[in-house]
Amino acid sequence: FRERVVTYMTSLQDQIVTEFERDGLTFRRESWSRHEGGVGLSCTFPPAHSTSSGYPIEKAGVNVSTIYGTLSQKVLEQLRPSHASLKEVNHSCSFFTTGLSLILHPQNPHVSTVHANYRYFEVLDGPLNSQESTESVGDTKSSPKVLAWWFGVIADLNPTYLYEDDVKHFHSTLKEACDLHRPGLYPVFKASCDNYIYIPHRNEYRGVGGVRFDEMDSDAMCSLLLVNEPDLPEAMLARLSSWESLFELTQRLGNAFLPSFLPILNRRSSTTVTAAERRWQLLRRGRAVEFSLIVDRGTKFGLATPGIKAENVLITMPPKASWEYMSEMGEEEGTEEAKLLEVLRSPRTWA
Repeated sequence: FRERVVTYMTSLQDQIVTEFERDGLTFRRESWSRHEGGVGLSCTFPPAHSTSSGYPIEKAGVNVSTIYGTLSQKVLEQLRPSHASLKEVNHSCSFFTTGLSLILHPQNPHVSTVHANYRYFEVLDGPLNSQESTESVGDTKSSPKVLAWWFGVIADLNPTYLYEDDVKHFHSTLKEACDLHRPGLYPVFKASCDNYIYIPHRNEYRGVGGVRFDEMDSDAMCSLLLVNEPDLPEAMLARLSSWESLFELTQRLGNAFLPSFLPILNRRSSTTVTAAERRWQLLRRGRAVEFSLIVDRGTKFGLATPGIKAENVLITMPPKASWEYMSEMGEEEGTEEAKLLEVLRSPRTWA
């Protein structure tokens, strides 16, 4: 299972980076290793000592990481309520996680910023060695037992200016991927994303959302399916909530990234930009910084993980952002900025 997920995440990274490089971007590739256990490949743009002038993307990060190590008792306590298999565990455990994280900050404020994260996590009853971390292990006597596993996905759009056709396309593409697993899941994942990207101290949402689920294992998927279909046959329920099926769902959403975003980038990247629009873009980026540093669980987990480079965690930060005291932008009725704030303060149905 571990090997298959790592292979997919690496393949998806290559697919996304190759697609953007075909359009003229050149990514810096940096392989890294973690002394405590783990490896990764960070693909970032622009490369070192260069600028992104002339490209539709100002900054990008498409990073894959695979790390493992000891799980603290504090984290284990936090996980127990969501995973029945961990409730009776009272000894030290290890963890394995792999995933792809990406952020694309556009040059043009008429193109939406987009963020996505696809992740797999295991809790084990013993330590992994370097070979077991990335390869299937046939000898179950020598391999640590998997006590719990789950998948997590988030993909969301963060516009500076609201183009409803763009938002509807993004959501519809993700909804189609969810519907291939089972109709009725998209509204649940959309609501989860909206709830997650809320910035309490601003009473705003980071963007117009997308889809999200976290700690999705067989029990969690069974519970979701039975809410809408209480009479779902047991065999069907077991199939839809299996490891294989949830891996397929994660892959569908990962494969939906390029089709969901590229049309938006191609449609808006040549739009003329004014100084006022750039000012608004930097203000909106400031909100995204606040979310990352104050709210985002991924940032907190990454920075608290020993041996992880802060740069790989903070890659989501925009290259430039600004804050203004009591700015009038967005508060003037009838403006395009106010139009965006309206949906950022009251999420809408898009698909």
